[in-house]
Amino acid sequence: MLFQQNEGGNTMLRDKVAIVTGGAGGVGEGICRVLARKGAAVAVSHLPFEQERAKAVVESIVHDGGKAIAVTGDICSETDVEQMVRQTVEVFGTVHILVNCAGITIDGKVARLRKEDFEKVLSVNLIGTFLMSREVLKFMMPQQYGRIVNISSVAGLVGLGGASPYSASKAGLIGFTKSLAKEVGNKGITVNAVCPSYIDAGQTRHVNPVLVEKKLATLAVSRLGTPDEVGEAVAFLASDAAGFTTGESIRVDGGSGM
Repeated sequence: MLFQQNEGGNTMLRDKVAIVTGGAGGVGEGICRVLARKGAAVAVSHLPFEQERAKAVVESIVHDGGKAIAVTGDICSETDVEQMVRQTVEVFGTVHILVNCAGITIDGKVARLRKEDFEKVLSVNLIGTFLMSREVLKFMMPQQYGRIVNISSVAGLVGLGGASPYSASKAGLIGFTKSLAKEVGNKGITVNAVCPSYIDAGQTRHVNPVLVEKKLATLAVSRLGTPDEVGEAVAFLASDAAGFTTGESIRVDGGSGM
């Protein structure tokens, strides 16, 4: 555990506490860094095998004057989810912001996909989001304030051939976002989704460069996005400035969804 008070810099999220699942790398790491730079205390949620990477993210945030801790657990486990949220509250006092970024994909054509692979993707991407959201609401509802931001994908809007479990889970996140937004809007809690595409992080870096170049040629902005650009969209939705924005799905996709 490692944390430090942020003494300066951007104050958009000052005095706010955020939990970011999947925060030990890729897009999640970028979101953690952006939120911390804007003044939030950040709990970097990660799986046990990501402990060293999560520690590095926390140390980097603290080095830059931010406030952060690492919390270990599996978002598919109700016990782990409860423990991660409890640890965050014990250190920082409450939780104001939840960013559901953790996700996986198992690609393959529907005709050859195994049932257990489809279920695994849905479990992490969709049920994990449900479990985390349900747990933080225990703190957000009594305080009449909260921001939940779900990281969906353009794949959830337009579909992605060869990745039906991923597309289905991300489409499900959009539906979940809208439903939860309607449930908790009168409690001072907003729920929104961010839909990235072609971000220079994580699995995109393992895609055949030739295929990436072909995809980039179809974008209005012909380059890969960055984790920080996703983080900036999340930061807006997590801020007081977005208090009248809920149930929305914001694309950060270079125009790929047009």
